[in-house]
Amino acid sequence: MRYLFWACLLCLIPGLLIRIPFGGGGILLSDFLAPLFALVWFAQKVLIERSLPSFRFIAPAMAFTFVALISWVWGAWDLLLKEQVLTFSYIVRFISIVFLGWYMLDQTKSNVDKTLLNLFKIVGVVVLLGYLQFYVYPDISKFSTVGGFDPHIGRLLGTWMDPNFVGGLIAFMTPLMLGYWYQTDNKKIKYWLGAIILLSIYALFLTFSRSAYLAAVGGLFIFFLLRDPKVILVGVLLASLGLASSERAQQRVGELAGTMASVVLRDTDEVDATAKLRVQSWQRSLILFDKYPVIGIGYNTYRFRGAEEGVVDENFFSAGGSDSTLLTVLVTTGIIGFLAFMWFYADLWIRNFIRWRKAPRRNSFLSGGELNLGFVAGWSAILVHSVFVNSLLFPLIFIPIMVVAGALERQSKKEN
Repeated sequence: MRYLFWACLLCLIPGLLIRIPFGGGGILLSDFLAPLFALVWFAQKVLIERSLPSFRFIAPAMAFTFVALISWVWGAWDLLLKEQVLTFSYIVRFISIVFLGWYMLDQTKSNVDKTLLNLFKIVGVVVLLGYLQFYVYPDISKFSTVGGFDPHIGRLLGTWMDPNFVGGLIAFMTPLMLGYWYQTDNKKIKYWLGAIILLSIYALFLTFSRSAYLAAVGGLFIFFLLRDPKVILVGVLLASLGLASSERAQQRVGELAGTMASVVLRDTDEVDATAKLRVQSWQRSLILFDKYPVIGIGYNTYRFRGAEEGVVDENFFSAGGSDSTLLTVLVTTGIIGFLAFMWFYADLWIRNFIRWRKAPRRNSFLSGGELNLGFVAGWSAILVHSVFVNSLLFPLIFIPIMVVAGALERQSKKEN
């Protein structure tokens, strides 16, 4: 069982390099391993051990799964069999990854701690592969036709084939790694974890991803505001130096400001082409929501229903949803599904915020419970990121979210 679990986590390393094209989308390695793990582990707990660990997040997760299933039946009944199988597999993917978090409740606290440290090392490998790609193979434009990816040039994306997604992972994980760095007294861990943190921050800079920049700034600001406010000034200085040294970073930040203005003013005339397409995608998605506001167009039928409405080209990898997780959930599962989804994700944030507030303080009022604070900050970062990218449901990001959520749930229990 342990090997299957680690096989799922190790899927972060090959990223999207191991992907089977299917129905205009793609099946990742984790799409095979996570359901297999969930099935075997659940069968073992129910049929052999006849006990399941208490997991507070399972109720909201099941509520969203139920609504997603109802909306899928509503939206996929007239699709081709291949399309029905593909869209249903996303429901299986969601609940299987939730089970990875549930599994953490079945571990000892020492095993949970080892899992977190090894997860940080996996992120370090992803980052190092990103540097290798950035300096050795910076142009992946030919894969825009071969693999259906966007034609990125001169941006760090590693094996994930998309700088926005790998930037989202870094934005989520960096506050968590900082939380562990503050919380541990082990100097050896502090050295190597500190190195991964620094490499991750610079890697995020090289993604030149506006959504990742905004997410990281938001997450790190929350973390340091509540843990070590004086670092914020240092961060502002370093960010300013980074922008001053890179004309492309200046351009991307300027475009981000234009994109934000266009969202507020609902005007796409003054933004760059990429941001213009994103805003137009949001606008077209809202048209779909207006037609099916209660239960949506069907969970993960966006690729096919959107193609029918002329919203997306179903042959592209990114056509699986709107350029926003929240909007994708709203359009595909309606108001009911959106509320269930937000209940699930908000519960993760609230419980860890409460744990941080109640954590015993050490040297000062701001010390203590840093890992829970790191999750709160990382969660906030990925929520911001999900406004611009369909990242909350991206499996290679959803896997570490659930594993860390389960780990922190286990660490909060009194038993060893």
